[in-house]
Amino acid sequence: MGHPSLGLPPADARAGLPEAAARLRANRERICRVALQGAERLEPGLGDRYSEDLLRIFLRDYDRHLEQVARAMETGDDGFVVNYGEWVIPIYRRRRVSMRDFMALLGGLRDAAAGVLTPEENQAAARLFERWSDRLKHHGRLPGDHKGNPIIRFFWKGAGIGDDKWI
Repeated sequence: MGHPSLGLPPADARAGLPEAAARLRANRERICRVALQGAERLEPGLGDRYSEDLLRIFLRDYDRHLEQVARAMETGDDGFVVNYGEWVIPIYRRRRVSMRDFMALLGGLRDAAAGVLTPEENQAAARLFERWSDRLKHHGRLPGDHKGNPIIRFFWKGAGIGDDKWI
């Protein structure tokens, strides 16, 4: 991805699959709705864990996620989704959304976008989503996304029993 302050040219909008990007943008609303339903199917209980307001925010965020995928598809540069994925992680952390749930949201978007893409374009999109998910897997190992190992927690507490409020 070119950066103007470094003197690099901007990304060429015809270098990748511009027809696929145009179809993604044209079907944006339907893809976003289907993606949220797909995420709830992929991660059971997603709709129960989050409030109705946060689910609406997820639906609104799908618009930006889909735009980044479309930009990556039309330019052939996966930096649009990888860099965006790094940027959006702190926002979802602040909303107290686990990376597992965020990956389910992306899985729903991947499945919904596949409905408007040809098989060749779908393979290119799958590679983009795979790169994006690889970056998220790293952040899923951070504290707060998993319950931890109870045996290690037992020894870390100094073999204290019944004092789980600190660890």
